[in-house]
Amino acid sequence: MLSKSRLIFFSLGALCVAVAILLGAYGAHGLAETFLESPRKEKSWGNAVDYQMFHGLALCGVSYLCNERGTPWLIFVSGWMMVVACILFCLSIYAWVLGGPFFLVKVTPWGGILFVTAWVCLAIYGWGNKVKFSKKFKGNE
Repeated sequence: MLSKSRLIFFSLGALCVAVAILLGAYGAHGLAETFLESPRKEKSWGNAVDYQMFHGLALCGVSYLCNERGTPWLIFVSGWMMVVACILFCLSIYAWVLGGPFFLVKVTPWGGILFVTAWVCLAIYGWGNKVKFSKKFKGNE
């Protein structure tokens, strides 16, 4: 039986990737006029799509660190930080490019900080489990 966290993180990750693909296509085909007026918006849109794509894939990876006996605390926190970071970082850029007020870009760095913090949590988890990981990989040789 799969853990609830594993299913949630994998589903959210897959959904992030699917939406990133759609928004990337929309940017390429539906926002040409907006991007001609403001090349900065095109670059911002592309960054948001890239970050959403990478972190959607990362969430799918995080889901595999969850197990039936419970999700390690750092993994749980990291996963949710990535979800919130996608909302703060990516959504604020999408909304601004689509005509929202400029103050929305003031929210973007908070999402960036959460992205970095999520990855630091994963690094701490990995470092704390280095012995377990190294035994697992040695056994596969």
